[in-house]
Amino acid sequence: MKSQWKPPKGPNVKVNFDAVFKPNLLQSWLGFVIKNKAGLVLGSGVRRNTYVATAFSAEALACVQALEFAMKMGFQHIEMEGDSRTTIVKAQKWALDRPEIGIHIEEIKRLATKFHFIYFQYVDTEANGVAHTIAKAGFPLTENHFWVEEVPKSAMEVVNRDRWLLGFPD
Repeated sequence: MKSQWKPPKGPNVKVNFDAVFKPNLLQSWLGFVIKNKAGLVLGSGVRRNTYVATAFSAEALACVQALEFAMKMGFQHIEMEGDSRTTIVKAQKWALDRPEIGIHIEEIKRLATKFHFIYFQYVDTEANGVAHTIAKAGFPLTENHFWVEEVPKSAMEVVNRDRWLLGFPD
């Protein structure tokens, strides 16, 4: 059985994030989406980052930037999900980390203190489909794009699939 996106619990919103890393360019493109318990999109974005050294850094930076967007939108109860087990595990621990991702992990932890409730969880790429699709669509964009209550056209099919699997109409 394939895994699927699951709605947040209670008053929480769910923030899914992902990154596409191009080592030959030292660049990454991140995608994120914020959804409510009905699977409706509250916000999303795609962003290009330069001078990114590793795939681990790209994923951690995607988490940071998704948290920043959720904060700017005023959400206080969030469940963070990503398909980078390293980022999720390190965000849950209070130990120092290697320099190339340590700065991003420390920023995740700093931002996490600004929310009333925050929970980090690893999911596979299938359950992280909307964020993954947005990140993939970001390459080769050179501009950042952010949406309120929308996603890029390329991700709408995945949003609708997630809602259909939960039993919500289109």
